[in-house]
Order: sequence, then structure tokens, then C-alpha cells
Amino acid sequence: MSIPDLAAQILSKTGNEFSEDSARTIIIVGSKSVGKTNLMYSFLEKSDKPRETLVLEYSFGRKSSQKQGIEKTICHVWEYGGKLDMLRKVLDAIPLRGRSFYCVMIDLSKVKTIWNTLEICLQTIKESCINSMPELLIIGGKYDAFKNYDGNTKKIISTTLRSVSMIYNAHLIFYSNKEPQLMKKAKEMLYNIGFGNGIPLREKNTNSAKPLMIPKGLDNWDSIGVPMSNMEQVSSGAY
Repeated sequence: MSIPDLAAQILSKTGNEFSEDSARTIIIVGSKSVGKTNLMYSFLEKSDKPRETLVLEYSFGRKSSQKQGIEKTICHVWEYGGKLDMLRKVLDAIPLRGRSFYCVMIDLSKVKTIWNTLEICLQTIKESCINSMPELLIIGGKYDAFKNYDGNTKKIISTTLRSVSMIYNAHLIFYSNKEPQLMKKAKEMLYNIGFGNGIPLREKNTNSAKPLMIPKGLDNWDSIGVPMSNMEQVSSGAY
């Protein structure tokens, strides 16, 4: 069965009774083995052991609306674990229900792969959403390993990610499934976009010595310490 057929079949079983106003869609893409499934399971409060996502995984959650009491919100969660060169075909096949959020999760412990993964994912999302850019969240995974890097490396990576987040008007958060506080923050972030007010982040930290947490619109080039840049300039290290 093709990905479009599979997606249509899944949605027909889980969400047709819900209106667009009571639906959300979260799509998680990015590095392999970075903790995407662990984060999704934590958000949906699944008790079974996470298994490796080979291509495309679908899950959903329901919560009663605080305003309506009776009406429920359904959150469709899609996780892609395949090769990045197939990402465009997969994104085009995923049915979007209600308000949509794209999470790009990168492996902070593999510094040399960060840029390639980030650039491919963001460019593919941009090409797939030709009418308007969706709500974007950049999640830096495996912070437990990244925090042990030298200060200069952490500053360079943090500057790069903050710059990309500015260019794409994205939220930015660092995460580790080995640090309870970071797990809690990431879970709250997904809950807010999946079932809450749609505002992923409220707290802010721009200090590269600590886990970054920056809501979109609350950073600026002066604070980052570099001139206004585009992706090509960030890639070449123009600053």
C-alpha cells in the first residue's frame, strides 16, 4: 500500500467525526535515533516501549476541550524516520487536519550532520507548503551529550540554530530524554500545540551555556551577535 493510501486509511478510522476546528496535526522529522519516538510517546503518555520508526509512524491523542466540556480535541501525530531524500514525497502524502505544526529534531551530539539535516528538512517543508509557511519548531535533541562540548563549539552551534530560527520564524528548544526537566519542557510544548492554546513556548533562554529555549519573535540579530543573514550566509559562516 502506498503512503497516500495508508495515510487516508488511517485518518478514516480515527478522525472523521472531528471538525477542523477541533483538530491539530503535528509532524516530526529530522535526525535518525535522536529521540523523536521517545518524545512522541512521552507527549501521548504511551506506556509501551518505543520501537524504531522505519518510515512513517502515526499516533493520535484525544483531550476534552476546556471551553466546551463535551467536545474533544484530536491531535494527529506523524513521525518520519526514513531517509531525508524521501521526505518530500512523505510530507505531500500526509493529510493535514486543523492547525498544523512541523517539528524538526536534530542530533546535537553529531555536530557535522546538524547543518545538512536542518537544511534538507526546512527546505523540504518550505517546498511542500507552497501557500504559506506552517508553524515551525526546531528541537535540538541529545542535549545531555552536547552540554559536555567546549564552550566555543556550543556557542557556534547555538548561534547557527538561533540564526536559522530567525530566518524561518521558528521556535527553538533543546531537549534530552535523559534529563527530566528538559523532557517536561518539551512535553509541555507539544501539549500546548496539540491540545492547548497553540503557543509552544513562553520561557526564554539565549545563554549557550544552558539549554536554549527561544519562542519565535523573541530573538533578534543584535542579541545573536551577527548581522541579518540568509541561509547561504549562515552556512558559509559569513559572521
